[in-house]
Amino acid sequence: MPDFFTAPAVQAGVALLVLCVLIVVAIYLLSTFRDYAAEDQEGHAEALANLLEMHRKGDIGDEEFRTIEATTHRPPVGSKTIDESPPPDGSSPNTQN
Repeated sequence: MPDFFTAPAVQAGVALLVLCVLIVVAIYLLSTFRDYAAEDQEGHAEALANLLEMHRKGDIGDEEFRTIEATTHRPPVGSKTIDESPPPDGSSPNTQN
């Protein structure tokens, strides 16, 4: 039996098995940490409330408050905005001629 574990092929197989187990454990730990970190982030309403509180206390000035507020209310880059106003000629936007 001791000769079985001294064979290079068996040692390589055991090393590969140990490596696979370590990789699976690392992936599990990372996914658990990422889920925990994602739950720790503030929502939009909480962030806005904190911003208002900082402004009220005087930690940030009026201009900085407006800049941050404008930045946080901006639509994400690449998103399309829907213009629901009618065209100037009065036709329906969904009508094809």
